[in-house]
Amino acid sequence: MRKLLAIAGNTVREALRERLLYNLLVFALLLVLGSLTISKLTLGEQSRIITNIGTGATQLFGTLIAVFLGVGLLTRELDRRTCYPVLARPVSRAAFVVGKYLGLLATLALNVALMAVATAAMLFLYRSDVGWVGPQFLGTFALMVAQLAVCGAFAVLFTTFSTATLAAIFSLALVGAGWLFSEVRTFWLEADQVGLKTVVRLLDFLLPNMGLLDMKEAVLYGDPVTLGSFLGRLLYGTAYSATVVALAALVFSRRDVR
Repeated sequence: MRKLLAIAGNTVREALRERLLYNLLVFALLLVLGSLTISKLTLGEQSRIITNIGTGATQLFGTLIAVFLGVGLLTRELDRRTCYPVLARPVSRAAFVVGKYLGLLATLALNVALMAVATAAMLFLYRSDVGWVGPQFLGTFALMVAQLAVCGAFAVLFTTFSTATLAAIFSLALVGAGWLFSEVRTFWLEADQVGLKTVVRLLDFLLPNMGLLDMKEAVLYGDPVTLGSFLGRLLYGTAYSATVVALAALVFSRRDVR
């Protein structure tokens, strides 16, 4: 455990030095700050507009950060051969991958927290109260961490056996497919064709149901969210991410590193 935490801590420090991280984060924060101005140009529902822009920016730029940082975790280490001294020690390759991923996850959680604070600040400037900060608001951003955990897990997996460019493309494609699948899943299950139901059952195991990890509607419209529903969604995201990372560790353990 101590070795995992050491690798994760070093990964966080490396990630915080990345210019890409700050460029995307600054752009996202500017978008959130600009939401206050945008909301004033509309009539009514200004708080929902601010919340929608804040959560949308967090998802979009968080996904980009998760994928591109995740792709660079192993690629940079292998290109610079800085991982060789670590792997030469009594540190397994699986532990190396898991430690890198935990560092990435900590960085993503920090970014989501920063975006949540920025969104909350904009809402406070508009409404001058904190009564809207409740389970829906906190749960929405908490599940965003689970969303980004899935994105980062895919990036780490594809980096173990492909180039950085292909890993980024594959990761974004699978995440996009997960969002699309969550939109059409209900329609396919209600269709009369039996074949579609079989496809849905298969895709339930292969693709991440990203819509299941999305609670934006709850915070936008004040829909009630039960603790059981939140924990079930969080457990799904955690289990899916852990499975993908375990597969990444297995692939990297069998890779010929030279």
